Amino acid sequence: MLLQPRLLLFSMTLLAYGIVFALAWMVGPAVEYGSIMKLCAVLIPVFGAAIAYTMFRRMEPMRVLLECILCGLLLSVPVGLSTYIAMGANFPLADERLMRMDAALGFDWRAFIRFVDARPLLAESLGQAYQSFGLQLLGIPILLAAFGRYARCYAMVLGYGLLCFLSILISLWYPALGTYSVYAVAPQSLDNINAHFGYAFLEQFNAVRSDPDFVFSFPKMMGIVTFPSVHAAAAVLCAWAMWDIRLLRYPFLALNVLMAVSAISHANHYLVDVIAGIGVASISISSVSALCNLRAHAPVRTAKTMVAKQA
Repeated sequence: MLLQPRLLLFSMTLLAYGIVFALAWMVGPAVEYGSIMKLCAVLIPVFGAAIAYTMFRRMEPMRVLLECILCGLLLSVPVGLSTYIAMGANFPLADERLMRMDAALGFDWRAFIRFVDARPLLAESLGQAYQSFGLQLLGIPILLAAFGRYARCYAMVLGYGLLCFLSILISLWYPALGTYSVYAVAPQSLDNINAHFGYAFLEQFNAVRSDPDFVFSFPKMMGIVTFPSVHAAAAVLCAWAMWDIRLLRYPFLALNVLMAVSAISHANHYLVDVIAGIGVASISISSVSALCNLRAHAPVRTAKTMVAKQA
């Protein structure tokens, strides 16, 4: 039952390395391979041995979890490198086009920032939601495996990889400095919003576009894509992944609504970035649901659940 989602996830991971590193070799940027090799040299043997043990002991939830986490961690390398390849193509900045799209939607970014910054609890809640990105990507597979949603666990990691690569492909034509730079809102002018992520990426973004000697280094990698918003796309994916678990459905929905909104207030995103991110997530989720045939995969009943029902 799980063979297809597993094969798809492992195939995506292998293909991502082959295609992305081939592109980097052909068009740049130069890559510092030492840190990447060290990462793979640790992850693959350690997780490989653990996965082999869980297969031997028939520990299905743990095996699914370890495979999903391994592929998710490994995918972070080609995903990150591909963003630098896209931005290094040096297409004209798209900030003016994105600003016009926001204006056409009737959205006033400065007014929104003033509204959030004047409300400490709202600003703090959005800031925490924004930083839950990595924790959710790691924690949700743990929950899905624990609740027996094995196919959805694989599908979530597949969906994340797909939405990242789709976003990066689209971003090729929409490189942007983002709202905080374009609207010239300095971090020190804000009382409650921490705008660190609105500026932190700029050094890497500008370097890959303008420095002919730039070298991609995995430890220094940052998210440098503005349109579409990967944070907003991941928020939709995380809410979808947990929707099948009724107990946690609405808490995760609320958290991820905040995470999508926080891309505007706490990062460098226009409203249209968030809308585009939601669209990319919808395409990705529909694709992986069809590919993994999720409707045919009923939740796995654990031994405890079966005993409880019999009682």
